[in-house]
Amino acid sequence: MKKLTSFAIVCGLSLLGASTTLTQTTYAKATQTTLGAGTYKVGTDIKPGRYTITAQSGSGNVTGSNDLNIILGDTTDDGLGQVDSYTMYLKKGAKVKIDGIESTDFTPVKKRAYQTELKAGQWVVGKDIKPGRYTIKATSGSGNLTSDEGINEILGTESDSDLGQVTQTTQTLHRGEVLNSDIEGIQLIKK
Repeated sequence: MKKLTSFAIVCGLSLLGASTTLTQTTYAKATQTTLGAGTYKVGTDIKPGRYTITAQSGSGNVTGSNDLNIILGDTTDDGLGQVDSYTMYLKKGAKVKIDGIESTDFTPVKKRAYQTELKAGQWVVGKDIKPGRYTIKATSGSGNLTSDEGINEILGTESDSDLGQVTQTTQTLHRGEVLNSDIEGIQLIKK
């Protein structure tokens, strides 16, 4: 019986070690990266992970996989829908294309916590936003607010009936839902 117990402990430790190694190699950590105009692949040019993307000089387009399609600049421009940062998770194998920006920083997001003031980006309910019912209001800029569970609004600091733009929307946000905002700033007010 002692030999069987020892064998089980050794096998358990071996499996635990294999699991730890698998986790470390499967999920690489995001690292600070600066890139110029061009096309890049996550896993080759950029390590997979969650980043805040900012332009260091000038403005242009940043497009790619995972619904990445923004006008990014070193300043905001409400008329163009230009934001000064965008936060999102970049998965291995995704493509990122930078047009017209000389220098773009990819800064790792170190911690995630519930927030009610959000900049442009992709935000996960249950990680970045506490699940619940909210009035979502534009505090800066204008643009699209969508989610994978059916939210589809044009939000801005001023309403515009010609564009179908409103200043706020009331929504129930469910755990796991991804909220996509290309609005410079939004506020979530708990109902």
